[in-house]
Amino acid sequence: MSHEIGAASRLADLLIEAREKGKKLTPEAIGDLVPPDAATADAVQLAVAARLGPIGGYKVLQVGDNPGAWGAVLAKRIFEAPAAVAYSVSPLKVEAEIAFVLGRDLPGKPDGAAYSADDVAAAIDGAFAAFEILESRLAAEPRPSPLLGRADFMGNWGLVRGPVVADWRARVHADVAVRLEVGGRVAVDQKGGHSSGDPAHPLTWLANALAAAGRPLRAGEVVTTGAFGGGHDIAPGETAVATIEGFEPIRFTLKA
Repeated sequence: MSHEIGAASRLADLLIEAREKGKKLTPEAIGDLVPPDAATADAVQLAVAARLGPIGGYKVLQVGDNPGAWGAVLAKRIFEAPAAVAYSVSPLKVEAEIAFVLGRDLPGKPDGAAYSADDVAAAIDGAFAAFEILESRLAAEPRPSPLLGRADFMGNWGLVRGPVVADWRARVHADVAVRLEVGGRVAVDQKGGHSSGDPAHPLTWLANALAAAGRPLRAGEVVTTGAFGGGHDIAPGETAVATIEGFEPIRFTLKA
């Protein structure tokens, strides 16, 4: 166990250094520090977050009813739209997403039973259009293992949040229309296509997984649940505009 803790701590050190210097970690640099399982990858995330600032929310990926995966979103990297941010350490990508804000804690039920989808929905204060901003600290080739990606906040750099809509349930569905423009180019123009179908679906898995891990969702935290149309490069000086049906359009500018 002490060896696993030491390996997780060393990997956290490497990821923090990569963030600070903008370098990409190669397999040679990582060596035998690849997390052996999801719990270890999550421990690395928490070790990084403990040094870089509090967690303000999460990204979650879940396909169907299979076990999902989460990535931490640092509170200091959550911006209100329209946002304009300068960053030149390494390239960024943008994704158009629907995200949610918690209205109350979900610490786990006293009897140990799992939260239902209705339980979790009742704890949501509202939904909003969002940009997830991506930055990998890992070399693209050879493709890193999913567990390494999970240890690296699942590639999260930050989140841009739009105005919260309280009556969200009728607006969040599998056929929502989404358009994303980056630098005046149309990157996404589609109806539906979310990896989970219904963008709210992964919330239940995440709430139960975090409660079981002793790090439950808290009131005020935000959760973004996956992209419509994938991630797209944004260059310094460019502006991204996302229009998601049922929500106000949002803008993010990467300042030159």
